[in-house]
Amino acid sequence: MPDKYPSLLHRWFDQVWNQQLEEAIDEMMTEDVVIHGLGEAPIVGRENFKPFYRDFLSAFPDVHIEVHDAITVDDKMSCRCTVTGTNTGEGLGHAPTGKAVEFTGGGLCTVENGKFKEVWNEFDFMKMNLQMNRLRFND
Repeated sequence: MPDKYPSLLHRWFDQVWNQQLEEAIDEMMTEDVVIHGLGEAPIVGRENFKPFYRDFLSAFPDVHIEVHDAITVDDKMSCRCTVTGTNTGEGLGHAPTGKAVEFTGGGLCTVENGKFKEVWNEFDFMKMNLQMNRLRFND
């Protein structure tokens, strides 16, 4: 039977984010994974990623991520995706706004033994914050 997911990235976004299966994090990340682009400093270790994950799901309990493109070359994977959700929860250090968001992102990952070893995220968090009216620019 063919695999349901065309790539590890497709599986990651579907199981971890869309289905919110936290246990899938352990299945798809090395214990000492290094994750860039989710804060000022890299997150080192999958256990240290889980607080960010829980906070984001708390802020956006209906989050959905659609993968548009994914490319695999040797031990590298890259993708482009769209994130949608409604900010109805307390996560990420802010009160809920009730605002819907849609923003794009992607990343480059190094895979080791079928798990993410290092991840470079590039998500448009500025657009997310603008849509929630957390950021304003003068006209």
